[in-house]
Amino acid sequence: MATDQQPLRTVTGTVERFTFRNPDTGFGVARLIEEGTGRQVTIVGQIAQLAEGQTVTAHGPEGDHPKFGRQIQVETCELVAPKTVDGIEAYLGSGLVKGIGPVTAKKITQVFGEATLEVIENQPDRLREVRGLTDRKVQELVAAVQAQKDVQNVLVFLRQHGLGPGLAARIVRRYGKNASALVAANPYRLADEVIGIGFRTADRLANSLGIAPDAPERLCAAILYVLQTAAKEGHCYLPEEELVARTAELLSCDRAAVAPHLPQLADEEAIVRQLPPGPILLHDDPRPIAYLAHLHAAEDAAARSLHALLARKKGMLGIRPDPAIAWFERAAGFALPEGQRKALAYAMTEPVTVITGGPGVGKTTIIRAVCEAAAQKNLRVLLAAPTGRAAKRLEESTGRPARTLHRLLEFTPGIGRFTRDAQNPLDAELLVVDESSMLDVQLAASLLAAIPPSMPLVLVGDQNQLPSVGPGNVLADVIGSGRPAVAHLTEIFRQQKGSDIVKVAHGILRGEVPQSGGEDSDFYFVKAQDPSHARMLVREIVAQRIPKRFGMDPRHDVQVLCPMYRGEAGADQLNRDLQDVLNPGKLEVERAGKVYRSGDKVMQIRNDYDRDVYNGDVGTVLHIDAGAAKLWVRFVDREIEYRFEDLGDLVPAYAISVHRSQGSEYPAVVIPLVTDHFPMLKRSLLYTAITRGKKLVVLVGSPKALEMAVKNHDDGSRWSGLLERLRDFLR
Repeated sequence: MATDQQPLRTVTGTVERFTFRNPDTGFGVARLIEEGTGRQVTIVGQIAQLAEGQTVTAHGPEGDHPKFGRQIQVETCELVAPKTVDGIEAYLGSGLVKGIGPVTAKKITQVFGEATLEVIENQPDRLREVRGLTDRKVQELVAAVQAQKDVQNVLVFLRQHGLGPGLAARIVRRYGKNASALVAANPYRLADEVIGIGFRTADRLANSLGIAPDAPERLCAAILYVLQTAAKEGHCYLPEEELVARTAELLSCDRAAVAPHLPQLADEEAIVRQLPPGPILLHDDPRPIAYLAHLHAAEDAAARSLHALLARKKGMLGIRPDPAIAWFERAAGFALPEGQRKALAYAMTEPVTVITGGPGVGKTTIIRAVCEAAAQKNLRVLLAAPTGRAAKRLEESTGRPARTLHRLLEFTPGIGRFTRDAQNPLDAELLVVDESSMLDVQLAASLLAAIPPSMPLVLVGDQNQLPSVGPGNVLADVIGSGRPAVAHLTEIFRQQKGSDIVKVAHGILRGEVPQSGGEDSDFYFVKAQDPSHARMLVREIVAQRIPKRFGMDPRHDVQVLCPMYRGEAGADQLNRDLQDVLNPGKLEVERAGKVYRSGDKVMQIRNDYDRDVYNGDVGTVLHIDAGAAKLWVRFVDREIEYRFEDLGDLVPAYAISVHRSQGSEYPAVVIPLVTDHFPMLKRSLLYTAITRGKKLVVLVGSPKALEMAVKNHDDGSRWSGLLERLRDFLR
């Protein structure tokens, strides 16, 4: 409400430039050139969606800011089509379309004058009358002008129903000019189809639109949301009793209101209902389960493909293992222990082999031996891993090309699927997949479908690590099925016997609480009095002690791995601390409480097939353009552009969760471990964190928290049917 010092004012003018804007919060500060007077007016508020060159009418109280001078606090802002030739020219030349600047804008207005915008909207073919304006530029210009109009319309619609401006551009990109009508017809589609808009946001919008709490579309959307949430927890399915209970709790309604909608979703093929895979005995009283349809299809396809691979004959490579192993030992200059010899023989003769074991047991040596033996026979070997960092490590350790599974399978963004499949299989004589504990059921299904009948498969991984981030427990299920040849490597390779990291990791698997190493150790445990003390110690160890003692770069060589993101010693807080210590005073942008600066280490946390960047990829922020609301990140082999509104796909990566570190290896790892982390203090998590360190591991925390983690061997089971499906084929 305006006061005597802040009278209400309405001003119409052209946005000359932004001095600040944050598309995520919608807040912006802009200079407006007032129509008629030419005066410069500062407007502030929810205006970040505007573009320079646009004409707007802004309304709100005007007053003097003690630091920034006179300005209007915008309460309402409406887009106005510029009426003058100068206004239209400024709008078109403002950078709305790449390649159309002030010179081209002037050419357009010289031809059409004040009718320019009407021509663009209603007679776009006439734009070809402008000399030098290509068909492509015409299309881009028409689309850009329409998009600006659509954003404004959707923004008004969303504001009417309590949603902020940060969603407008995202929704328009997904639905185009019909966004408002489509969202009003079914707001719950946003939860499925627009990245970053979940069920709860869609539900608030639905409530504002007057959709009843017991409406079928709300109940069905909630059921799907619960199954999607379960998939994020790693489950392929939920027992129907569990699904109904979780949904009723989410909606604060009776279970009886939820259950009748399961058949409807099954009829629509959104879910699959069945009895659990495996033998159905009379005394078991089996209860039905429910899958998301795509997860059921993936699990079933993975089981069928693997069964077909296992049914093939042995010895397809044509390599006799005994002579090949003897040749490798002579070439390498050392004898393989019996466990490695057995694993190598399996890899050379079996249709499907699993090689599993902890750090230092020679898994990489087996991969290198298989590759060299195959090369002697002129056989082609494909090497792959789930993540870019894991593929890079595999390439460095073997001296042979390795690819991510997405690149191996040739994902095509335009069509949204892998090019390599059963009709266009992989072309080689052998496939080796490292870090296979990271395989989720969907990626596994795609991989297995693309393996031709003549190609043996070798899966290499550590079954004691955390399971995949995605749904399923593929490696453990494949091993547990008893179907493939499995080599369990336990003997530590001689090069690793002096490493305390390796000794501690294997000791943890036996339930032994580690002790800090000696002066020349590569493993240390630094005691902290409480989470605040642990936070201070981590900051000091990363920024000062490790660089001084070991000569490592704190930004590139040291990685902090946290059990949790929240809390005093969680990844979020430590990221802020380390960012301020290691990369202060740079150009920055803030999104959802996270700050991004040029020079920052960041991690991609979602598979983005269009950009060809995947969950777990780590890069460095090269440049931030606040005016264009974009930043650029350098990954291993390319630069990627991000709009500010897409920064939810990136997190600062000075400190990351242990789950996010899977498949990676770092020169030095620092792990805070405090009792506040108790929900995540589990043996597999601690083991995974410690085995990420190559040269140095430092635990920082309380002895009690360390003991809790080592003694807690209950790492939580996942609802997955792959193991029983594989066994069913034998029954």
